[in-house]
Amino acid sequence: MTVKWAVHPSSEEAAFLLEAAIICREARNFQAARDILEGVRTLFPKHEVPEILLGTVEFQAGNFAAAEAHYQKALELNPRSAYAHAHLGETFLFRKDKEGARKHLKNSVALDPLGEYGKMARKLMELTDQVNFA
Repeated sequence: MTVKWAVHPSSEEAAFLLEAAIICREARNFQAARDILEGVRTLFPKHEVPEILLGTVEFQAGNFAAAEAHYQKALELNPRSAYAHAHLGETFLFRKDKEGARKHLKNSVALDPLGEYGKMARKLMELTDQVNFA
């Protein structure tokens, strides 16, 4: 006999889980953050935020290729995610790909010109223009 679970967390419960994952990430407990976010991703398979946050965990852990893969997956789920574009641009910058960084940062600004992700992207574009890779 197969048991099927029907779990439908409230928005407050989902926010609590995301906050717990962010706290773990900031404490550099990357595995705990991954575990929480993988659970949230299972609960919300069509939402890009858990995927983006998994990318931020990998980015902070220095795993830029894994971060990029999560951000790309987030953009598959929502191609208009300024959040994912901003973080993907940041990842390209850290991988020393200024053109790739500019592309995604410009997309983020276009999608969120007055919001926090557009603001983040503008600051990263300024940094992109200032950095010289030898």
